[in-house]
Amino acid sequence: MIESELRAWLDRYADAFVREDADAAATLFSADATYQWGPFGELLHGPEEIRAKWAAAMGGGGQATCEFEILGITDDYGFARWIASYTYPAEGRRTRYDGVFLVRLATSEHCSEFREWWNTLEEAL
Repeated sequence: MIESELRAWLDRYADAFVREDADAAATLFSADATYQWGPFGELLHGPEEIRAKWAAAMGGGGQATCEFEILGITDDYGFARWIASYTYPAEGRRTRYDGVFLVRLATSEHCSEFREWWNTLEEAL
């Protein structure tokens, strides 16, 4: 894997997150992709399961941010720190996320293996 490919893929992931676009997220994954939803979460298989999980998790009406920092790259994997937030204006609260992504790209456009770990902080606005 090369850094420019990982960075471009992560940019598309962050864009889908900020726009709360489950369809865009699903297009980032290969047909045989696996996605580990959180450190103890279910293992999703393929773009349709990924799309469905994203769609169910979207808060709607909030404001999201998403940034990343590449931590390392091997021949097979990329590792990045994930820093995001989701603000719920109607509820007067924000959730901050700080975590790590493990990404294996099948092509420069599609991820075949994705794992994420995170911590959250809830705060009042």
